[in-house]
Amino acid sequence: MPLAARERTKLIRILKLLGSDQPGERASAALAAQRLVDASGLTWDEILAERAAQVVVQRVREWDINHADAAEARIRQLKDTTERQERQIRALRTRVNTLTERERLRRISEEANSPFDG
Repeated sequence: MPLAARERTKLIRILKLLGSDQPGERASAALAAQRLVDASGLTWDEILAERAAQVVVQRVREWDINHADAAEARIRQLKDTTERQERQIRALRTRVNTLTERERLRRISEEANSPFDG
């Protein structure tokens, strides 16, 4: 019987205390870990082996996937995105230039109408 999830979580928290710089805390953690293992009815070997047994490696077979076609489709998608972004940048540049020109003309107009001409 594997270690219950709650007990495993508790054991992990206890084992993290083994890295403490306090000798008493390390000793207490080691004793608490051993007591938890004893209470579970398992051995350290069984507890450590159960996690290793859960590792599963699966191979995924790819049927009917043409990687070259997929790559070309992605490249086309990226080109379309790039072209759209370039159009947006051009539009924004035009807008900034228009606003800059309006501001320049407004300042010229204000200077011409200024009562403080020297």
